Amino acid sequence: MPDLPRSIVSAFELTVAMRHIIYRKRGTLLSVAAIALAVSISLVSIFMMDGFRDMLFDVIIEDLPHVTVTPKEGDDYIYLYHSLADRIWDIPGVVAVSASLGTSATFTYKENVENVAMSGVDPEDFESIYHLEEYMIKGDLISVQSGKKVILGKKLSERLKVKMGQTIYASFPDARGTSLMVSGIFDPPVGWQDDLTIVSLETARSFLNEGDVASNVDIRLEDIYQADAAARSLQDYGYKADSWQKLYPEILETLAIETFENNLIMLLILIIASFGVGSVMYLLVNEKTSEIGMLMAMGAKRQSIMNIFLIESGLLGLMGGAVGAVLGLALSLYLGNLEFSMEAPGGQKITLPVVISLESFLVIIIAAIALSIIAGSYPAYKASRLDPTQAINA
Repeated sequence: MPDLPRSIVSAFELTVAMRHIIYRKRGTLLSVAAIALAVSISLVSIFMMDGFRDMLFDVIIEDLPHVTVTPKEGDDYIYLYHSLADRIWDIPGVVAVSASLGTSATFTYKENVENVAMSGVDPEDFESIYHLEEYMIKGDLISVQSGKKVILGKKLSERLKVKMGQTIYASFPDARGTSLMVSGIFDPPVGWQDDLTIVSLETARSFLNEGDVASNVDIRLEDIYQADAAARSLQDYGYKADSWQKLYPEILETLAIETFENNLIMLLILIIASFGVGSVMYLLVNEKTSEIGMLMAMGAKRQSIMNIFLIESGLLGLMGGAVGAVLGLALSLYLGNLEFSMEAPGGQKITLPVVISLESFLVIIIAAIALSIIAGSYPAYKASRLDPTQAINA
């Protein structure tokens, strides 16, 4: 398809194109409205997709470990994990390390019984990675460090009907039964199981009758994209070390699928809208056949005739893109401030994420103009190929 020449557009071509736009008010309005609607929908979709992506990466950056180390092949636990921690701290970019000892347990309070996942941690190290204090409703994480104490998820405490300061009994086959005082209640972060309970490392080891062991070591990095390299360096010592990309592949898969689908839908919407411009331009060429013939008889070159209609297509795309950008921005700002929320797996409510970027504005508006010009190229080419004598008599 022919395109705009590289030479500067003449004032004559621009004047005629503007006159056509003003002359066909209804056609202009419909074309601009179609492009504006497509652009506004595309922008809102992009801003929400960007917000969704940022939200997922915030979860990785704020609430998840970047690398997790588990026992060597054939071992139940990580033994002498302090020496492992020293090796981890030697890796460039490590900002936090947290060892934990996980086990299953049965909690009993009066007649209420619940099976739970009990995790023994060092509160300060655990907080440096998971930021659990942000989710505490009552008490605090550091409280488990002194004595036989436990913090529970909100829903679990409700099922057990236990309150702060009351004592539950923890038991499990081959474990040492022990009494634990409830020193904190938290609202589990997104994706956490609601039966998770937190105790100190010493309490978990005493419960399992184990020595200085850990079931996993979590690592936090300054640069999350160094996770694979950090994991490989630890695998050389025989440990099983997995980066967040391997531990949570659904995050990357979800982003890739959502981005592809979103871009495809936006492209189709813009193409459909731009071919509305093409239809209007085709009708205009038919209506203006006599005028085109007169212009050519007066000396207008075929290239100028084609330019007139390409300019008109581009102007319609520009006007539609500008109006759509304003509408898209207004709707995005409205949605971003709207008290609308979705229930997350962990029981929290997530506000609808919207991230506005100048780059997205420019890309969509340029795409709208380009597609409008492409859609108008055939009518423009047809107009430039008319025979002047036949066109005047049409």
